Amino acid sequence: MIENGSGLSRIERIRADSLGQLLLAAWRRPWMPEFLAALPLAGVDGTARGRLAASPARGHAHIKTGTLDGVRTMAGYLLDRHGRRHAVVMMVAHPEAASAAAAQDALLEWLWANGAP
Repeated sequence: MIENGSGLSRIERIRADSLGQLLLAAWRRPWMPEFLAALPLAGVDGTARGRLAASPARGHAHIKTGTLDGVRTMAGYLLDRHGRRHAVVMMVAHPEAASAAAAQDALLEWLWANGAP
């Protein structure tokens, strides 16, 4: 369930795979260019400006992050070094979730460098 779409609600309930499917469906819509442009570009602008700033993956991931006590999320699209686009979602719900940003960035860097089958 998505209550308000802001990501600031504890009522919302969506699994990572469901959010990934939503991103894939959005990619096929005629409004996809506007949707993509609305997502912050990692290392470049918005709330993702500080992410991947010194990485070769900088500027290749349109991601939206979410933060609550004990929760860190990231979802969006990444263009790998081979020119392939990927939908990516990572959700961490754990008392130490505040440290998840490094793991999220590592996932984005790995995906940028290696792609996926």
